[in-house]
Amino acid sequence: MRGPPIPRFSALGWIEDPRFLKVVSTPDLARVLGLPRRDLARIYGDGDFATLEASLRAPPEVRCTCRALGKRCPSSLLPIQRLALLEAARTGGGLFPIGVGHGKTLVDLLLPLVIPGCKVAVLLLPSNLRAQLVDVDWHFYGGHWRLPNLAGGRWFRPGLPVLHVITYEKFSTGEGTDLLTRIRPDLIVCDEAHRLKDPKSARTGRFLRYLEQHPETRLVAQSGTLATRTVKDYAHLAEYALRDGSPLPLKHHVVEEWAAALDPGHTVAPPGELLKLVDPAAPLAPLEGENEAERERRRVRDAYRRWRNATPGVVATDESAVGMPLVIRTRDPGKVPDELLAHIQTALGGQRPDGEEFVDELQRVVCARQLASGFFHRWRYPAIQGVPQDPELILRWFSRRQEFNRELRERLKRPAEHLDSPGLLVRAAIRAHQSPPYEGDLPTWRAASWPAWGEIHKRVVHVTEAVWLSEFIVKDAAKWATRKGQPGIVWVEFPELGERIAKAAGVPFYGDGPEASATILRESGKRSIVASLRAHGTGKNLTMFSRMLFVNPPADGAAWEQAIGRCHRQGQLADEVEVELYQHTNELVGAFQKARDFARFIEETEGTPQKLRALECG
Repeated sequence: MRGPPIPRFSALGWIEDPRFLKVVSTPDLARVLGLPRRDLARIYGDGDFATLEASLRAPPEVRCTCRALGKRCPSSLLPIQRLALLEAARTGGGLFPIGVGHGKTLVDLLLPLVIPGCKVAVLLLPSNLRAQLVDVDWHFYGGHWRLPNLAGGRWFRPGLPVLHVITYEKFSTGEGTDLLTRIRPDLIVCDEAHRLKDPKSARTGRFLRYLEQHPETRLVAQSGTLATRTVKDYAHLAEYALRDGSPLPLKHHVVEEWAAALDPGHTVAPPGELLKLVDPAAPLAPLEGENEAERERRRVRDAYRRWRNATPGVVATDESAVGMPLVIRTRDPGKVPDELLAHIQTALGGQRPDGEEFVDELQRVVCARQLASGFFHRWRYPAIQGVPQDPELILRWFSRRQEFNRELRERLKRPAEHLDSPGLLVRAAIRAHQSPPYEGDLPTWRAASWPAWGEIHKRVVHVTEAVWLSEFIVKDAAKWATRKGQPGIVWVEFPELGERIAKAAGVPFYGDGPEASATILRESGKRSIVASLRAHGTGKNLTMFSRMLFVNPPADGAAWEQAIGRCHRQGQLADEVEVELYQHTNELVGAFQKARDFARFIEETEGTPQKLRALECG
């Protein structure tokens, strides 16, 4: 039975029931309705494509390295790549919800050459993709296409723009607080742009502040999953990429109204004025078992998708990059130990197996997911040089830590340059309370709780350890990985779990770090591997494998799309791609169902068929 409606905070601050937060007529909506429409299939012709490719093709004397890399020559652009480059050149920016496997990397590299007047560009991408781009893709594509000068590279060709390749992770550190200010790019290209979906994060806050202060900077945002859970994930990116041409509202409160009507959830707002986007000439056939409210919601999502994708500067895919079959089914690990089931219930009730009380819902869910795999995390306070740490000191340390963190969370709600991350705020607090008084140019933060926390925070040492209660999942995953003649990827959420499965199976585990990121690409596919979903579940081409096992199924439809897309993509030579997942606890079942709900939202608002929606789980 469904519970009461999930409350939302309105733009004015009070809590509203989504059923009463409908889309009303506003100047912002009128602006969107007044945007020009265009049909990408008709606006460009063969002549435009030929001219584009001729202008970007590498000189004849450039040598191709494709044979040495074992890859097919990228001697012509894909249709979606041509359209993206032509639209970016025409509008000076772009919003590109282009699906997994459609060749966004080459678009990233060619954009500085087609954006008018671009001299300095920045490419933002995840750290696990940088080595592949600089060491592999750059030479692969450079044998056929003119590329910009790579900042820090060995060669400089006059007249071509300079491209700085920066990772989101570096941009998130203290060093990144004024990184863009120092580079002053004409163009910023965001690959995997969903990494900037949270305006409250330090990373996104810095990014948006720079664009606000430098409105002349052009922006192109690309991702196979721009909206992972809500249209709010990319409304701010659409604004800075297309300015007044954004197909989403520019006012925060109007974005909230649209999200209430379009986003996933059991209780949603009426579409209201969004019905003006619906084209009577594009009816939707009813689905089996669909009620009128569900059909109206699907109709509005479809109308929004059509309207957005017809907006100048938006280039989206509406088909999968690969047509081969995809099989998704559950894997039975055998009977779940009764002890684990009991501990899972205890964790969901608010207590860890060792008696520690949880302080929020996230801790409960994470612990339940860990227990489903046979272990849980806890803090341990090891002896220092053989001397046990003082229990009373540990209690004071923990209490003061909580107090400081509460104040820290409140201050982070008002980010500013050099004051937009926990690390930078700690430094600001130190400057504010130091003696003699600080006299430099950096900001200070007079945190009331810092003196007490600063006095004690280094006096207690703690480490995180995994406590194992059962290896039933480890053994079953190892059995899957060692099936004769059927190598594959075992995807895991937790490094300790990955290492344990890899050891039991006698195969490598690829976790975080540039070395793992580079080495995993050299796998031949002749043996199974275990890999971190967070570190390697996006961006990489892993078509040497066609089987996957998800030990910790994510609750995010976008995460599924990205991870399956490592193998189910162009270049896959197998007849089909096989995906298996564990569903042996209610929490794992709920996570997968939630992921499918989000996948439906993405498919209906983005247009690209989602892999979780392609078929029912077997």
